[in-house]
Amino acid sequence: MASTRTTRLSRTVIGAAVVAGVLVAAPMSAQAIPHLQTPASPSTSAEANAKLAALAISNEKLAEQANATQIEIVKDQKAASAATAKAADAQAALRKAQHLLAASVAARYKAASFSRTAAMLASDSGDSYLQTVQTLNLLAERQDALAQAASAASEASAAAEATAREAVSAAIAKRAEISKQQTALNAQVTKYKELLAALTTAERQAYYNANAVPAATVAAVLSTDVPASASKGAAAAIAAAKEQLGKPYVYGAAGPDSFDCSGLTAWAWAAAGVSLPHNAAAQQGMGTAVSQSELQPGDLVFFGSPAYHVALYLGGGMIIQAPTSGDVVKISALASMPDYSGGTRVG
Repeated sequence: MASTRTTRLSRTVIGAAVVAGVLVAAPMSAQAIPHLQTPASPSTSAEANAKLAALAISNEKLAEQANATQIEIVKDQKAASAATAKAADAQAALRKAQHLLAASVAARYKAASFSRTAAMLASDSGDSYLQTVQTLNLLAERQDALAQAASAASEASAAAEATAREAVSAAIAKRAEISKQQTALNAQVTKYKELLAALTTAERQAYYNANAVPAATVAAVLSTDVPASASKGAAAAIAAAKEQLGKPYVYGAAGPDSFDCSGLTAWAWAAAGVSLPHNAAAQQGMGTAVSQSELQPGDLVFFGSPAYHVALYLGGGMIIQAPTSGDVVKISALASMPDYSGGTRVG
């Protein structure tokens, strides 16, 4: 029995290791995919911009769903590893209990000749008889206790193995769904890039610069110190974010060479010693919610509900963000952003 269970456990351990290796690089979502039809060729720059904006938001939603699922995958991996370790411990306890039970049975067998009748006939005194009977009783009690312990260990081992198998199976099932999501996101990104490529260079620049902040404003923001009233760590977070200006947006990226929206804010606040999950909606659930009128430099600002985009507030109505595919980390005006849904103060 121990050999069979050990084999099953080994398979479970191998399965958990395979899952951990395969899933760690697969940040996709198990949620429903927002679907957009393939855009028709736009007849005007305004139509092209509108289609690009719609695709950008759709892709951002998919990317942030992917980030959320990556967080879930890490949890699944930890659960599978913990369950496998628990199953291994349970197997070790079962083997020990079985060994002790076998030793107890052997000891009682050896003492079988000392039955109560034999003890009475062989005893030269009442005390000698009572001691022999007591020894037999203790052996019987120990054997019963060890048998119960072995039974409990067997049940615990089976339960632990089942939990480990379920954790591994859940992670593998999620991996299959994630693969479909990856294909969907890649298809939408391709649509976005094809539509961009259909524009002239001037039209493309006009799209990216539609809500551009004047150079003088950017320079003023970059030279402005973070006020002492800002939350603890805000200065370090803002400084870290500013160092990323000009780096490209890449879905699922969290630095150091490229970023998506929540990857940028997580990177920035990590420089201040604050750990944020790589997902906009999850970040919105942290810290303290603040109204738009209460925003201070370093606060996180969110867009959509549930949030599909996040940026770092710089003060003066300005934010720093990783916007969308084809763009770079840049400073923008908060007022130019659609779907504002709230601010959060961390640190």
